[in-house]
Amino acid sequence: MKVNDIIDLLNEKLKLANQENWDNSGLQIGDYNGEVEGILLALDISEEVVDYAIKEKVNLIITHHPFLFSSIKCINLTTLQGSLISALIKNNISVVSFHTSLDAALNGMTKELAKKLGVTEYSVLHQYYIDESNNIFGFGGMGFVEKSTIKKYANLVKENLNCDTIKVFSDDLNKDVYKVAFCGGSGADFIEDAIKKLADVYVTGDIKYHDAQYALNNNLSIIDAGHFYTENVILDKLYEILLPKIKNLKKFTKNTVIEHVF
Repeated sequence: MKVNDIIDLLNEKLKLANQENWDNSGLQIGDYNGEVEGILLALDISEEVVDYAIKEKVNLIITHHPFLFSSIKCINLTTLQGSLISALIKNNISVVSFHTSLDAALNGMTKELAKKLGVTEYSVLHQYYIDESNNIFGFGGMGFVEKSTIKKYANLVKENLNCDTIKVFSDDLNKDVYKVAFCGGSGADFIEDAIKKLADVYVTGDIKYHDAQYALNNNLSIIDAGHFYTENVILDKLYEILLPKIKNLKKFTKNTVIEHVF
């Protein structure tokens, strides 16, 4: 299979959305017509990820976050980005990223996160657009879970997402939880959607002080399970889709953002 065949396969299975205007999903480095001999799945490109790809002799890395976000005016080999670009090209490794196209996909990030959160059916939290077949593409979801409390549900989230730690913003840990809003990654932009749809709790990542304050003032509790942990769930789905097609298929599931909690 060629790189472009892999992209087409994932688009077919995941029903990828159109990326946001500011985004840079798609081919980052490499050749659409290059033959794929092995694939590494990861959330991000890092030195550790590139070293692992070289060691495992894969020639395509598929990431969630784009490796190249801003325009590059020069490739300075003394910088980390420059050295990674050099290593990827020298080892004939292509990089493809699916960012907001995967976040808003019909069968993408939101669907996989819902499974982990115990949400069996959900609607889109924040609508992005509707296609010609009336499919609603958007970010995050809203659904129902088995009745619980904030404290119990937070522990379920922590366990199911394999979080090292979580943050819970709530004025009452014994508050009932039934209606859950959720969004992988940084979901602060959609707090207003969760409030308007009367969610009991919102599960996402990267919540700031004033975001939490606004939510609590509007009767919305928040479980901040972290950017990495709310998005890492998609790698299993990508692996499931690609396994029948690619023999040399690897997953890099380590969080490269090292955080020490004292």
